[in-house]
Amino acid sequence: MAIVQGKIECLKRIKETLETNGITRFNSTGDIRRFNKSYPGLIEDLVFNVEKEYESELDTHLKQLNYFQKEYETLKEGVESKLNSRLQKLETKCNTLNNITAKNAVFEILNWYQFVFLKGVHFVIKSNFNLIVRFKTRKSKNQCEVFEEKTNTLQHNRNEIISKRLEPKFSELKHTKTVVDSLNNLIAGAIGENLVEKELSKLSDNFVLINDFSIQFDKPIYNRKERDRIYSVQIDHLLVTNAGIFIIETKNWSKKSVENIDLRSPIKQIKRTNYALFTILNSDSSSAKYVLKKHHWGSKQLPVKSVVVLIDHKPEEKFKFVAIKRLDELNNYINYFKPIFDESEVSSISKLLIEMNGTIS
Repeated sequence: MAIVQGKIECLKRIKETLETNGITRFNSTGDIRRFNKSYPGLIEDLVFNVEKEYESELDTHLKQLNYFQKEYETLKEGVESKLNSRLQKLETKCNTLNNITAKNAVFEILNWYQFVFLKGVHFVIKSNFNLIVRFKTRKSKNQCEVFEEKTNTLQHNRNEIISKRLEPKFSELKHTKTVVDSLNNLIAGAIGENLVEKELSKLSDNFVLINDFSIQFDKPIYNRKERDRIYSVQIDHLLVTNAGIFIIETKNWSKKSVENIDLRSPIKQIKRTNYALFTILNSDSSSAKYVLKKHHWGSKQLPVKSVVVLIDHKPEEKFKFVAIKRLDELNNYINYFKPIFDESEVSSISKLLIEMNGTIS
């Protein structure tokens, strides 16, 4: 099984875009595809869940209100019962004092004062009975009234409350959908590149696959034939084998896209990349010559081959210097070439390229 280095470039760009937009719900392109497929159902679920949450909250409020009301009624009954009991005791005491025959004038005066006092207390309690009850139960009553107001507000503004709660959640879902839709091309690219990685990983275990290989050139490489200055290269997959290096560009295009003359040619793109990579690896100043074993005839060349992989559809035409292969043809094509490097050379070339990846030369 081939050794795989680095992450797929499209996946990195998808992750960066999602993170920039504050979206954390996806862990793979499969999650994104499932989101797209279930999006209409997600909206229905969103409405259903918000309505369910509202009904549950209302039910909880009604139960709590009922509990507070019962608590208030129990407290009120208890206060009224105590006051009535006290009034009855005061009345009984007053009747007793009124019917007692005093032994002397002093006791008679004392009984009279006590009677007047108790009668006064009885009068105050009786005349302010409701006021005392309200005072004793005011906290419980206020609690009931506050909760009743909240419950009534919740009950009588159902549609407005549900709509208000739906708005931010729906906006978040719509925002996610908008961002995901903008990633369609990247997702298709990531799916294609992932399939290519899986296919290439089936190759020999001394082959090395480097995903998302890139170099920037401090001094641009000039291609005289094309009159082109190359400032950087970015390669989907760079495969190091015992037959040399393969630049592999993946295109997950439909048949319509393959036939679309307005799309940029992957042939021109990969030939440009091949020229730059071949130049830097085979120049007199390149470090590559130090990792290859010497041959008695002279310095060995490090061949760079170009392959464009189309996942499903490819043109029937053949092109100079670039192989066009479907995914199911890729590994057979790579294994067709005869080995020219041994295992240690493959390892050394791989290490050199891994060190070069992401650098400025």
